[in-house]
Amino acid sequence: MRVLKWVVIGAGGLLALLVIAALILTQLVDPNRYRGPIERQVTAATGRAFRLQGDIDLTFFPWLSLTTGPAALSSPPGFPEPQFLHWREAHVGVRLLPLLRGELVVDRVRLVGLEARLLRAADGRVNWAFESGATDARGTLPDIEGIELRDSQLNYEDATSGTRLRLDDLRLDLGPVRTGAPLRVEAAATVSSPTVPERASVSIATVVTLGPPLLLANTEVSGKLLGGRFAGGGIPWRFAAPSLRYEPASGVVAAPAWELGFNEARMRGATTGALGDAPRASGTLSLAPVSLRGTLAAAGIELPPARDPDAYKTVKLSAGFRVSGQSLQIEPLEIVLDDTRLTGRVTHDEGVIRFSLQGDRMDLGRYLKPEDVESEPFVFPTAALKALRAEGTLDIDEATLEGVKMRGVRLSAGP
Repeated sequence: MRVLKWVVIGAGGLLALLVIAALILTQLVDPNRYRGPIERQVTAATGRAFRLQGDIDLTFFPWLSLTTGPAALSSPPGFPEPQFLHWREAHVGVRLLPLLRGELVVDRVRLVGLEARLLRAADGRVNWAFESGATDARGTLPDIEGIELRDSQLNYEDATSGTRLRLDDLRLDLGPVRTGAPLRVEAAATVSSPTVPERASVSIATVVTLGPPLLLANTEVSGKLLGGRFAGGGIPWRFAAPSLRYEPASGVVAAPAWELGFNEARMRGATTGALGDAPRASGTLSLAPVSLRGTLAAAGIELPPARDPDAYKTVKLSAGFRVSGQSLQIEPLEIVLDDTRLTGRVTHDEGVIRFSLQGDRMDLGRYLKPEDVESEPFVFPTAALKALRAEGTLDIDEATLEGVKMRGVRLSAGP
């Protein structure tokens, strides 16, 4: 016990000595001597003008760091917005021993109040592309314990398509940043566009290994759909995948298992594919039993009322799918809607939907509109079906309508 006591006293004394040394250091070292080198190195690394405003302070909380006021990185010439990046304050953590030798070794970076404007001009030029000639300072990234963004915002405008997106309340945590080591990524933001009333809260967590191949482990993206058709408390959604893999040379993407949730609906699947001019993908998916009416209502789509209040109560499906360019094939396909089981295949090619489905039994009367003298008469949506350009058949072994049983019923759609 006596030895342990002296060890604790010694460790406490060493810690106190380091704290005192750091406090003295903050009073003796003039951090503004680094202003010029920092501005010149960032300007050389990016090919853009970089300016620090105000004094640089050396602080000791929450870590030993150089703290700056506002700073800005310019856009390339020819863009209406002169600033590409701007932030209110920055905290650049530094390592103590190199600083005592007059060297600046970055330990972590924290930016507060970052505003980023990503612009695509009408001629296709973008303001986030940096000059290929400014390389020496942009080589391999140094090891950094962490990178943080707080209270930040990102705006994206595409003059070629008219797309405008905005990320508010942006938060980002990266680290540690070490060459060849997995990188932990956590981020959150609210995504909106001035052209639509809806918005989405997004939260991301993953572990990235830069390869090649590019690997993402324990990925989860979740949030809520808010505003517009998703008024009230919002609709929760979630995507998760234990493992994602991307091969840059071949463009191959693989997700051996994934889960997708929307409100109370839960879907699982597996996907492999390849990116490129003619993307392709194949895999399987399954939807656990869920209320079709409730799920569509959460998405802002109301099914018409039915005579049977339990109609559209339960739906589930399982399918295999294959995508090649603009073509889609879903086979085998199994859908269970209430008491009806449908099997078959569906394809989409050159704008035409083709289907061949087989059902075991269906009570057609339960899906009819309720007998209500105040309701408008049912009008079959002929124009909408023609616009779909659908061709195919639905065969039902046994159908019931108004107490009449029918066998071998075939419903067809064609040009």
